[in-house]
Amino acid sequence: MKKLSLLFFLSVAFFVCNCQDFNKYFTDKTLRVNYLHIGDVDLDSVSVVGYYVGGHWNGTRTHLVETTRLGDVLVEVFDYKSNTLIFSRSYSCLFNEYRTTERALTETGSFEEVANVPFPKSPVKIVFTSFDRKHNSKILSETFFDPQNTHTEPFKIEYKVVDLHVGGKSDTCMDILILPEGYSVKDKKLMKSDLKRFASYILNCSPYKEYKNRINIRAISAFSDESGITDPNQGVFKKTLLNTSYNTIDVDRYLMCLNVWKMHDIADDAPYDILLILANSPKYGGGGIYNFYATVNNRHTNSDYVVVHELGHLIGGLADEYYTSEVSVTDFYPEGIEPVEPNVTTLVDFDSKWKNMLQVGTPVPTPATAEYANVLGVFEGGGYVAEGVYRPWMHCTMKEIRYDSFCPVCTKALIDAFMYYSR
Repeated sequence: MKKLSLLFFLSVAFFVCNCQDFNKYFTDKTLRVNYLHIGDVDLDSVSVVGYYVGGHWNGTRTHLVETTRLGDVLVEVFDYKSNTLIFSRSYSCLFNEYRTTERALTETGSFEEVANVPFPKSPVKIVFTSFDRKHNSKILSETFFDPQNTHTEPFKIEYKVVDLHVGGKSDTCMDILILPEGYSVKDKKLMKSDLKRFASYILNCSPYKEYKNRINIRAISAFSDESGITDPNQGVFKKTLLNTSYNTIDVDRYLMCLNVWKMHDIADDAPYDILLILANSPKYGGGGIYNFYATVNNRHTNSDYVVVHELGHLIGGLADEYYTSEVSVTDFYPEGIEPVEPNVTTLVDFDSKWKNMLQVGTPVPTPATAEYANVLGVFEGGGYVAEGVYRPWMHCTMKEIRYDSFCPVCTKALIDAFMYYSR
């Protein structure tokens, strides 16, 4: 607990100077922007499709402008009259993973995406900027929104919301919302049991269990037409709520949802910051993308590990630290570039990572020997490659199948995210 207390202090210090006046620029509603992210390995563009308004604003009301960009896409909201930046949030997306695949060399991809921002009182400019793996930026879209005149559609309330854990008010907590996928009406008892079980997996893992009063977990009670999940490699196709499927971007275990607009239509019924899809399938699989969404299958001996690993991506912006498993991406961390993810480094700019957390005398790089088995260090191998990328701990939940085993660096990243949503 001493380690978590120190990390809590560091996180509070990080956010104390990052506060803005919510009531000056926004009302207590959410503006959801639906758009398509289109392109290939060379092309990258955004096409706004529609605006939706409703509910409350459940995100942070104090840390409105990000100080650190962890995502590949940055959404910025500017007061139109003064050109003052009044809100920003970054996220990563499936489209940018697709761009690093061989398929993107010859095919154009089109992916649904969503940006949630507080509803503005006055006209605003919404800017989408994309960043490649070399940190080069490109403005994808500049959109004018007038709260009085721009056409919007209201949120539609359709489904029952189930409280699984309530740690506090929605506007001062991180709200995790679980969406059940592939459960038909006949699976009602299984779904109820699974929702409670996966909530317990999250809450019994550090640092979630130490910060229960800063986290809410709810679920949508909704059913699919058929039981199970689409698995094209096995010739299995199911009619489900969200059309979630294995073999996304040609990785068999990669279980993702391409119907992102519908996912948010359903999620609008509840307060949410974090979306987790719970898929009714025995096949090992899942995925997690920073500030986007995460998925996990419900029936596997390692499902407890998978859900917290994928939430590590989604909530903490954490990188995969393994380097021996099959992936479809190529050249994910270019040589000579420092990754943005907090738990990997190429040593190009190690000062910006966990260097100040190392014990005096720890060698950099750190040999993977018994002497350093439980020491914060700089171990080679991570981010899908065995050489040139370094991780902070020999054995971590972001590296291998170990439930409740986040290293100090990953733990701090998660606590920072909890604090982001707290006042």
